[in-house]
Amino acid sequence: MPNVYFDFFDIADDTRRQRIFEGDIFLSSALSSVTSLCDFAKSMIEEAFFPADPQEAQFHLAVEEFINIIGPLKSRFTNHGRTKELVRNVISEFGGDLDRTYFDVPRLRVVTHGGYLTAGVGYAYRPHRDIWYASPTSQVNWWTPVYRLEAERALSLYPNYWGRRVQNSSREFDYDEWCRIGRQQAASQIESDTRRHPLAEEEISTDGELRPVCDAGAMISFSSAQLHATAANTSGLTRFSLDFRTLHLDDLESGTGAHNVDSAATGTTLGDFISVSNFSALPTELIRSASLVNK
Repeated sequence: MPNVYFDFFDIADDTRRQRIFEGDIFLSSALSSVTSLCDFAKSMIEEAFFPADPQEAQFHLAVEEFINIIGPLKSRFTNHGRTKELVRNVISEFGGDLDRTYFDVPRLRVVTHGGYLTAGVGYAYRPHRDIWYASPTSQVNWWTPVYRLEAERALSLYPNYWGRRVQNSSREFDYDEWCRIGRQQAASQIESDTRRHPLAEEEISTDGELRPVCDAGAMISFSSAQLHATAANTSGLTRFSLDFRTLHLDDLESGTGAHNVDSAATGTTLGDFISVSNFSALPTELIRSASLVNK
């Protein structure tokens, strides 16, 4: 059974990554760098929804109006130069090697209450591992809420499934096709999401489900091979969260990472990662070689 580490700020990055690759989960109280990242996101969110409270706006807007705000907002946040700088600060404060670490640009996630919007830009992720979406096994996921969490609008983790094979449809998922088609369709998905997400093909037991309840800016770190999902939001408020992913060159070059127990996805997300130090892309040759051993 994986362990949960709380506020182990003095742990070396190499050690933390190794434990994450073994299924452990890290939960950290809000550090100043994460708070700054969340505050930046919050300022963009509140500007976009002004004068409404973003957490309650869904109750005053038609779904199409809500999507027209959320779609451009998510894009602005992800592609803003300041966002990348703030992520760099987060990785630095957690002890990451800025010259050897790469990250993908963070995403702003929006999960509405009561099924108001569960598709497209507000997609509620069903139980999955990121490796089903063609992520490398050496990837570490970083997830933080922009506003305080409640159990009724949290992230669900299923550590009981660590190392346990789950029947799933990742064999039908191709990352290149997702980039060409799936991402472009997000804004048009309203009542249902017809994109080809990799899904579990067996019932996922909630025995042992873990829902960390924490304040804004707290950070949850876990492996790309950890089974997780969007908890159904019954809190009465919209949930806003941020996430990004990191890779260490040492892990890529050595093939170090979690064990792939059940993913058959094709393609790779490695081309999405940029250097923490100068925001340059991963070298093409490294992507080609690493994609063969980090699946």
